[in-house]
Amino acid sequence: MRLALIAAATLSLAACATTSGEHGSRTRLIYVAAQKAPCSTGVMKTECLQYREQPNQPWQLNYAPVDNFQWEAGHEYLLKITEIEVKHPPADASAVRWRVDKVVEQHAVDKPPTP
Repeated sequence: MRLALIAAATLSLAACATTSGEHGSRTRLIYVAAQKAPCSTGVMKTECLQYREQPNQPWQLNYAPVDNFQWEAGHEYLLKITEIEVKHPPADASAVRWRVDKVVEQHAVDKPPTP
């Protein structure tokens, strides 16, 4: 039931995905996973946020910086973000930056029982 409500809200809010007044930016709704995943940024191994735009899509890795957001392990999020194009990024940096405009939903993920 909760997933159905979230999906309905996402579909209705997806129409809100627009370009903003900032040059080369757009507004999006994204889901953020409760755990990070291993990733590489150039030669450096690290952990990246996982995100998706629809609840039934597979998770993708986010390499872009995220402004105005304090991620907590064990919590899933639905965020309204502005994706901003970075003019002349360094060779090893992302060409986009995310700014969180609103935390639409945040909930703790139930941990599986320990054996």
